[in-house]
Amino acid sequence: MRPRGVPALPLLTLINFFNYLDRQVVYGMTPHIQTTFSLSYERLGSLASANLFVFAVSSLLSGPIADRVGPRKVIFTGILIWSAATIGSALSTSFPMLLFFRGLVGVGEGAYGPSANTLLCADAPPEKRGRALGIYNIGMALGGTSGLVLGTILAPVVGWRGVFWIAGGPSVLLTLLAAFIAAPARLRREKTLPARSFLLSTPYILAVLGGVTATFGASALIFWIRTLIIEQRHVGTTFASIYMAFVGLFCGAGGVIVGGYMGDTLNRRNRGGHALTIGISMLLAAPVGAVALTVTKIPLFLSLTAVSAFLLSVYNGPAAAVIDELGPPRYAATLQAVSMFSLHVFGNTPAPWAIGRIMDKLHVPVSTALQVAMVAFAMSGVLFLVLARKQRHLPSYH
Repeated sequence: MRPRGVPALPLLTLINFFNYLDRQVVYGMTPHIQTTFSLSYERLGSLASANLFVFAVSSLLSGPIADRVGPRKVIFTGILIWSAATIGSALSTSFPMLLFFRGLVGVGEGAYGPSANTLLCADAPPEKRGRALGIYNIGMALGGTSGLVLGTILAPVVGWRGVFWIAGGPSVLLTLLAAFIAAPARLRREKTLPARSFLLSTPYILAVLGGVTATFGASALIFWIRTLIIEQRHVGTTFASIYMAFVGLFCGAGGVIVGGYMGDTLNRRNRGGHALTIGISMLLAAPVGAVALTVTKIPLFLSLTAVSAFLLSVYNGPAAAVIDELGPPRYAATLQAVSMFSLHVFGNTPAPWAIGRIMDKLHVPVSTALQVAMVAFAMSGVLFLVLARKQRHLPSYH
């Protein structure tokens, strides 16, 4: 019997939209924040890195808690913390204060993420798990893009503090809905091997390493894309905002949906189909993105960037399903949490800072520094293809 309450998939998709909007709205306001506090590129990049590092630690701690107390309480607490911290960002009067509140946003988001993935994997049958996660991650694609565009357009009008007020308000209302989400009081806890047996397995390590390299590249692109399009390629702010919205709506969300459905389709034929989908998309995206960074003709640059964004977004549909397949339901939240921790500590957290440091130390444009991201995507593709091959010989845990 399904638990009573607000249906999980539509509510969590909406929450995920504001999750990524609150996180990435700062990326569209970087020039204004940089001017306010007289920051170098390296210190500016640390603003994102601090948020992502705290997110990672919070993810790691929240997974085992969710396995014990159930996901609903953890999701509710996470949303409450991040929405309050976004409003706190609006009140910041110094860079250390802003850095603190952006880190606190990471506490809430990290508590929410593993529990949401686990709840959706438990709620959907195995043959529809990829598409459910794909729909859920439409919220990520649209929310992240909306945050970037919102910050870019509104910061010159209402100031970056005003944008944080606009972004944080709706999340407070979502906290109330989250208290009534349809979720089991506890996750199923059948007897099985200890969690470390799955956390230290070769397939799980391959999945985490593939995710780390993918998120490193994605975090670098997301943080510095405004600088690339507007400041280096000299695309007008209004047109750039429309373009980024188009990429998020059609390429980002479209890639997520295609990835979820394609992963489910391939998985029905051979175990490992979700990982295979990611591997193929990453290996196609890396060279397309590398060429996009080198061309100077704006129409070609924008076209190749859109294609690359679509291919890279495929990852977000089946990624959580891959992790879920590598262990039993008893440890589902723990496996998701350790994966999220690793992705954000070793992938997301250093990426904005690393690209900023390359630009400062080597005196190269952002397009050159971002080639590092393309190498990371190619490495991710190889790792997921190896994982897909190994998964064919693994037992099914669901």
